[in-house]
Parts: sequence; structure tokens; C-alpha cells
Amino acid sequence: MEEIFNEEKVVGTEGLDEKELTGTSVPDDAEKKSPDCEGKKKSCSMAHWIVDALLAAAVVALFVLHFTDGRSAKKSAVRTPVAEVGNGEVVFINIDSINENYELVHILTDSIDAEKQKQAVVFQNRQKSLEQKAANFERNYSSGSLTPQQAQYAQQSLQEESTRLQSDYAQALESLEIRYQSALQTIADSLNAAAKRVNADHNASYIFTYQSGGQLLYADPAHDITVEVLDELNKSFKKKKK
Repeated sequence: MEEIFNEEKVVGTEGLDEKELTGTSVPDDAEKKSPDCEGKKKSCSMAHWIVDALLAAAVVALFVLHFTDGRSAKKSAVRTPVAEVGNGEVVFINIDSINENYELVHILTDSIDAEKQKQAVVFQNRQKSLEQKAANFERNYSSGSLTPQQAQYAQQSLQEESTRLQSDYAQALESLEIRYQSALQTIADSLNAAAKRVNADHNASYIFTYQSGGQLLYADPAHDITVEVLDELNKSFKKKKK
């Protein structure tokens, strides 16, 4: 799944009940005839619901693009240095190695990735359903098989469904963002704690993280404590799973 350390924001609901919009009778208490549609079966503007359908399509497209960004996220990791009073020594941790080999990262990544894929399918299906309803309405309206009241009622239904789709998309995105931030904080906390425990043997004054493509061009291997920190992370995680 798209990596948990991607700085891009990441965020599903069940499909809506579908109503037949073709030739159905309108309840007695349905809204009054639309001034724009009354007596103008084939000239009433479709711009209103077409714009809504296109807007919903754009929302779903953004959702899919937002959740199919590759695995580059793992390269963006915790950058907060851990500082301890010590002997003046500086040590380093390779974040690329942590992201690739820390078991907890993969577990959280897989979980969020599965949810992203699920939500993408949900919104794609809902969008297709909305487009089909809009197409049915257009055919029925153009053929003159709908009364002005039925046309107005159908337009209102399409508008409401489009609004719900956009609202549910926003909620799904927010939910995934919350999960992302929570996972990021969990990993950052465990990394900092492990680094401090390892530093008890080094008594270094500074602990920095680095990664490929970062600002640090060179780190003396003699001061690289990545392996020690990674061992501490996985050892601690396995204890918690028991």
C-alpha cells in the first residue's frame, strides 16, 4: 500500500438505494410543477443535473488518484532527531532501512492500503450508478415520457445523491487521514524510544536520521546505529504481540 510515510494525505460508505426514475408516478404531495419545465418538455435545461454529475465524477477521479500514488511514501519518514546529554558523539539511523525492515511499518501499511483500495472501489461503483441514473433520466425526459412533476422529482433525486456522494467522499478521506496520522505517530514514538534505549550504550549527544536523497551526503559507518535500533524495534514489537 501506498507507504505510510507519504506526506500526501490520504482518506466509504455503503451504496445508496437506487430508485427507478423512468415513468414512475409522483406522490400526490410531490413538489409543484417547475416553471422552467412546465409546458417545455424538450427545452428544459439539463445543465443543473449535468453539472452535478460531472462534479461527482471529478470527486471520484480525485479520490482514485489520491489513493493510487505508488509506494514512494516509505521514503518520507520520521525526521525528528533524538537529543540526549552525552559525550558529544553524533550517531545516525538510516530511515530507509527502518521502513523496509521494521515489521510494524508493513503491518500498518498493508492495513491502510487495503482500506484505500476498498474505498476506491466503493466510490467508483457509486459514481457509475449515478451516471446510469442520469443517462436514464435524460432518455426519458427527451422522449417526453416524464411529466414536468416527474422531471423535477428526478432532478432533485439526482442532486441529492450527488451531494451525498461528495459528503461521503470527504468523510472517507478524513477517516483515512486520521488512520495515517495515528500510524505515523505510533512508528515515530517507537523509533524514538528504541533509539534512546540503544543510546544507553553509546551515550551520544545527538541521534540523527537520514535517508537516500536527503540532505546528509555522508555518514560515517562507525557512527551508524541503524542495525542496533532495528533489532531493538523488532524485538520490542514481538514482545508486545505475545
